[in-house]
Amino acid sequence: MPDRKKGVTGLSCAIVLAALLGLAGLADAASLKVAPGRFIIHDVKPGVEYDLYKETGLRITIYNDDDASRMWRLSVHRPSERGKWERGYGEIPDARWCWLDRSEVTVEPKGRAYANVFLKIPDDPKYSNQHWVATIGVDGKPGAGGIALAADIRIQIETASDADPAQRPAGSLAVAPSIVAFENVAPGSVEKARTVLFNHESHARTVHVAPLFDDVNVDPAVYLTHGHERLPDSAWLAFPGTVEIPAGGEAVMEITLNVPNDPAHFGKKWESVLLLESGEGPLNMVRVRVVTKKTE
Repeated sequence: MPDRKKGVTGLSCAIVLAALLGLAGLADAASLKVAPGRFIIHDVKPGVEYDLYKETGLRITIYNDDDASRMWRLSVHRPSERGKWERGYGEIPDARWCWLDRSEVTVEPKGRAYANVFLKIPDDPKYSNQHWVATIGVDGKPGAGGIALAADIRIQIETASDADPAQRPAGSLAVAPSIVAFENVAPGSVEKARTVLFNHESHARTVHVAPLFDDVNVDPAVYLTHGHERLPDSAWLAFPGTVEIPAGGEAVMEITLNVPNDPAHFGKKWESVLLLESGEGPLNMVRVRVVTKKTE
């Protein structure tokens, strides 16, 4: 487990590249504007404390377009208490694992103010391979017209992927590893990998598996890791449509990749997300990463 100092230098690249995806998002409620409206953080290691501004340059910015100063209250919540979350993610178990350096800010007329975000997942191996969302709430005092503005910022948190965790991953429906990586793939070849699904319920479950990006209502940009594009064709992946998991048990899910032999497919970095759904409890997902050879 890296110490705090090593966490800053060794993990910042993965976090900053992922977090930058959210900078285009803007949560907007009348004259309340905050940025980013959403961001995603990958490879969060349990036991390491992250200062996102120090390590990535990302912080919450609150804009005031009014002619009078405004005061805003800041807080962190589980999405079931406030906000929403993307499919495939669950709620952060404890909102206190994410916090801000201030609970309120005053923004001057035509100005802006900032808040820094901190994150620390407890040092427990069961918290690897997780996909969670936390909500940062921004609430204003009612103005002269009696209207109180509010906005929500979503933080998508993905903890470090571990194919062989020291403890079964937490969650009703868990997975290890959470990222199935195909590296240095030669287009035209067939590659195989696997992940393990865990059932923490006292009864057997049938898990349905489907490519999330095939749903026209899903925006892949909400999920993709910085520097990766959507896998051009989900049919390049073969996997079981259903996986049976015994009560309190586990089951292996095999994934086969077949990238067509095409010169245009060299030097690519692609991703797909396989949604795991059993009809009960939180959904989960497996992120599939594909990096092809640079040249023929």
